Amino acid sequence: MDVTQLKTQRKALRTSFTICAKSIEDELIKETPNVNQLSIWKAQIEDKFTRLENLQMEITNLILKDTDAKRAYEEDFLLAEKYRDRFSELCAQIQRLSMKKTETKEFSEKRKFKLPKIELKKFT
Repeated sequence: MDVTQLKTQRKALRTSFTICAKSIEDELIKETPNVNQLSIWKAQIEDKFTRLENLQMEITNLILKDTDAKRAYEEDFLLAEKYRDRFSELCAQIQRLSMKKTETKEFSEKRKFKLPKIELKKFT
């Protein structure tokens, strides 16, 4: 495939990635985010990012074959880095939220123990 076709595919994947990322960000903003929905979206965005990375590698390889394409490579690389950074940031936020939810759940479960009532004996 030539670079133009690959860039067209990449554009569609980036659009899909951005839509999924926006959904995740909207859910994270909520006061009580749905952790189950976030984990589903995380799996989806991981798939999109993997496909985007593979496509990016193909484009990079084709750009580097052209000896005069140093500037084009740098611009393309910087744009790809923005998607990598956004992906890493979203995954970290979801993981942090999941850990916080787990800690809260464990803490609340510990508090459900019924303790025996202690009666002090009175001496007369």
